[in-house]
Amino acid sequence: MTSQLPNVTRSLGGEIRLKCEAVGSPLPIEFIWLKNNAPVEKNKRTKIRTKEHFSKLIISELEVLDSGYYQCTASNVAGSVNSTAVLRVSFFFQFEKF
Repeated sequence: MTSQLPNVTRSLGGEIRLKCEAVGSPLPIEFIWLKNNAPVEKNKRTKIRTKEHFSKLIISELEVLDSGYYQCTASNVAGSVNSTAVLRVSFFFQFEKF
């Protein structure tokens, strides 16, 4: 891994982009994303974009249930490395002044 995933707090309805980068040979490098030790399921809110040396996890319209531990594993025939981040989705309330 060329960098570690950062822990992130976002508000409900927001968006998160996590980027996992790895350098190594031989190619190809395979990237796998996990949430709480289970494979991330792609859907209309959750996208995974992968290129030769990086992979991005993009989650839009964040929900509280999106909170958790996210892990990216990069591997090739020579071995594997991983990085883990904590995503916290929280409510931010604004109260009107009277």
